[in-house]
Amino acid sequence: MTELIYEHPLNEKVRTYLRVEHLFNQLQQLLSLDSEWQQQAFFNNLFNLIEILDRNDIRPDLIKDVERCEAALVAWSSHPSVSDDKLQTMLQQAVKLQSDLLRSTKFIASIKQDPFLAPLRQRFSIPGGSCYFDMPQLQYWLHLELSYRQKVAKSWYQQLSLVQQAIDFVLSFIRERGHFEALTADNGFYQSNTDKYELLRLSYPINAGVYPTISGNKYRYAIRFMQLCDQSGRSNSSDNQAFKLACC
Repeated sequence: MTELIYEHPLNEKVRTYLRVEHLFNQLQQLLSLDSEWQQQAFFNNLFNLIEILDRNDIRPDLIKDVERCEAALVAWSSHPSVSDDKLQTMLQQAVKLQSDLLRSTKFIASIKQDPFLAPLRQRFSIPGGSCYFDMPQLQYWLHLELSYRQKVAKSWYQQLSLVQQAIDFVLSFIRERGHFEALTADNGFYQSNTDKYELLRLSYPINAGVYPTISGNKYRYAIRFMQLCDQSGRSNSSDNQAFKLACC
């Protein structure tokens, strides 16, 4: 049976981390630049990523989170059931990330000033602004040799590699803190206290015909299962719904 995993952040910091991770995942899939529209999507996602990193200085939060991860790993090192090889690998990664983050400047400092990208970014922020009559330089660039375009796109992507590595490390650490527990939402509703959790991960079968909506903060959260409805768009599910929940 196919299961869907739905993730819901319980604070603004993790919300931003998940958005950045989502954009990086899309960029990775678009780096091949296989078609004209894939290239348009690459630039759109790249500029969305730059916009998020420009509005949210996540570097201080990442430094603190990597430090917390390192401290937790050191504490776990004395536990007999923890794999020493995996632990040492993660510790080395945490130490290197912390050092690189402390030495780094603002993540987008160089790519934001790129002479080719800067004017394109302004146009992409306008609805429909990516038309070629607004950006003849983009139309020309999209028809250069594919190997050249892929090389340049990869260089832009690599300028942001440190933030991707740090985001992946911290989110992986957060996710591994939680373990799935089988629960039931009575009449499609479940609520509980958060106990300082940062992320909820909910797993449920795709054939259940419902999807979850979650509201919550650092103190309390509520889960309600919904059904798609032709008349109103959605409606509350009144059935008892079995699901698994990991509080991270």
